[in-house]
Amino acid sequence: MTHATSLNAVQAVDDAPPAGFIPMQRAGFVAHCTGLYLHPQRMIMAARIRPEHLNPLGVAHGGFLATLADSAFGWAFKDAVGSELPPATINLSMDYLRPAPLGAWIETHVQVHRLGRTLHHASLDLLDGERLVARGTATFISNALLPR
Repeated sequence: MTHATSLNAVQAVDDAPPAGFIPMQRAGFVAHCTGLYLHPQRMIMAARIRPEHLNPLGVAHGGFLATLADSAFGWAFKDAVGSELPPATINLSMDYLRPAPLGAWIETHVQVHRLGRTLHHASLDLLDGERLVARGTATFISNALLPR
């Protein structure tokens, strides 16, 4: 399927999120990213892959998936430390394992490994159903240590 063909197929994509997911309140850079959802009880951030998320090959752009991962890490750390603001990313590493096609429902499953005084560490899986799309690791720094 070409990029143009996949764009024309958008009418066939069901954009509705699964039960329990609500639209994510977005600000800053992430305000430009559409189709982001949260499941507050399960602590899962997710996205429906839309035409604007595609690269020229007709699958989700790695930058969009990295933004989804980075946002999910920030949300998980913010919740874990009970902060009003998320900590800041100082390292984000992504391994892309298979493509996420138009219409895919991609969920983030974050595992926090360490909450330190200064640095926090976690990993995540990006899943399309049972299919592992990407895996990421991140290190964040406490927002209290950032210059204002």
